[in-house]
Amino acid sequence: MPEKIVIYGVSAFAEMMYHNFTRYSEYRVVAFCVDQEYMQEASFCDLPVVAFEDLAELYPAEAYKMFVAIGFSRMRNRALMFDKAKAKGYQLVNYISPQAIIREDLVIGENNVIQSSTDIDIFVSIGNNNVFWTGCILGHNVVVGNHNYVSGNCGLGGNCVIGDACFIGNAACMVNNINIADETYLVAGAIIVRSTEKSCQYHGNPSKRVARHADAGIVIT
Repeated sequence: MPEKIVIYGVSAFAEMMYHNFTRYSEYRVVAFCVDQEYMQEASFCDLPVVAFEDLAELYPAEAYKMFVAIGFSRMRNRALMFDKAKAKGYQLVNYISPQAIIREDLVIGENNVIQSSTDIDIFVSIGNNNVFWTGCILGHNVVVGNHNYVSGNCGLGGNCVIGDACFIGNAACMVNNINIADETYLVAGAIIVRSTEKSCQYHGNPSKRVARHADAGIVIT
């Protein structure tokens, strides 16, 4: 029998993940939830929407698991929503596309998304709450932290280390042995040939630092 999950969020990303879980996973989505202040509709994707504050009573953690569907517009919110769900005692599930290529030795945390055509080499470790969109390549011995968003067709060279809460834009690539510091923002197409600084934005080929965002974090409009 499929395990039952509740999706936290009612965004376009939440709808995509409902589709993925329903068609390509062993999980069955039974409801969505949002914070009480954002409650607008009683249903989403023909399933009930409940207040996050009421979740433990309606869908207790002993019987249900969760997936936190949070995108990239405000990257610091990824950690906030993840931590709120964990504080209620829920186990968070991963979505790994059946069209992804992964090795048996992959070490992976919770609430990760690995989309189709992503290829993950040997000796890779992935933390919690990361997204790898379609066509990403992770080289051998890559270490990924938490709450990162890696857009489509990105390349992470072997032995690279990705910190926390980074946004890597479409088709950005890095050579081997690079450290990507926390809250790094790599603009689409950036080519990274040296390690980055915390809370900075990089653009170009080869990439150059073009901005800092330590106060507000990464905000993408």
